[in-house]
Amino acid sequence: MRLMNKIFSMAPLVLLLCPVGTSLAAEAVVPAERQTPAPPELTPKNNDTAFRFYGEMGLGGSVYLNGDDKHKYSDGTYIEGGLEIKHGNWFGLLYGEGWTVQADHQGNAWVPDHSWGGFEGGINRFYGGYRTDQGTEWILSARNDSSLDDLQWWGDFTPEYGYVIPNTRDLTYAAKLQNLTGDLRYSITAAPESRVDESKAWLHFGKYDRYSYKYTYRAMVNGYLQYDIREGLTLLNGLEVTDGTGQLYLLGLQGKHLAGRVWHHTGKGDGHNAGSESGMMVSGMVEPAKGLYLSTAWSYARHLMDNAEDQTTSYAQFGIWYEYFGGKLATALDSRFYLHNDTTDASNSVFVMQYFYW
Repeated sequence: MRLMNKIFSMAPLVLLLCPVGTSLAAEAVVPAERQTPAPPELTPKNNDTAFRFYGEMGLGGSVYLNGDDKHKYSDGTYIEGGLEIKHGNWFGLLYGEGWTVQADHQGNAWVPDHSWGGFEGGINRFYGGYRTDQGTEWILSARNDSSLDDLQWWGDFTPEYGYVIPNTRDLTYAAKLQNLTGDLRYSITAAPESRVDESKAWLHFGKYDRYSYKYTYRAMVNGYLQYDIREGLTLLNGLEVTDGTGQLYLLGLQGKHLAGRVWHHTGKGDGHNAGSESGMMVSGMVEPAKGLYLSTAWSYARHLMDNAEDQTTSYAQFGIWYEYFGGKLATALDSRFYLHNDTTDASNSVFVMQYFYW
């Protein structure tokens, strides 16, 4: 299950001592970074300190097939990279990214079919920790992903348009405890209330920096347990508990070619309106040739809103992922078609991206 191993890949890390403000990409333009081939393990010789710089770049985006943005292009071009360090059992990573912003003539950002109106970026991983010889890791961060982010698309083989579970992400300060070795694996993250304040950012990229002000997250604890029932068959249990915005329960089962997950969030709705969300997703994948993966998936979610009309999200996907030149290059295509029971009025779309890794 080479493709899914990339989803679980977690780069080693650098301990952070100062707060960093960053800005975040719009929900509609999210690079398919979960397919990134994992860099080989960094192994220092003797007691030396080892360093490595690695990263990736993606050129491409989405085209909408119907609706108000029919035939319009939404750019997803990005570049990211990080400096990894390891000394004995200590490890760390400083990782940043940047992406283009489309804007109309009035300066409105994230508008499809318009020219580049700027470039956004920031530090999205800045953390470090200690790993025991048995594989247990203690991690502290001032910029990090939560445990459920590590497997956000768990059970989804498609390149880009997989359904995003409504968990807390983009943490400012967090502590993590995990062990991802053996048949039984776990990861637990705890974080206080998280705010992004661009006035304290070390770097400012332009007039869209204030976009991320809307991201304020309550204190939370989340994590998961994975257990290999037998070779090629894994059971997943995930849980998130937040301070005032409900809880998320997640259950999944993944095989070599088929996977599925179900979830229920008691109080987050669609992330903007108070309410609950229940959903399910099933997906399948085959590898007809080395490095070539064909995938399909179906996602369904029901949103029960407290302050808005209830909604249903339902769509099917068909995708292709092809990596070559030893994993240095990859080409992805994904498509999303909403079904008759969908009530979101979202547009069908096609995604194409060319990736470069170093």
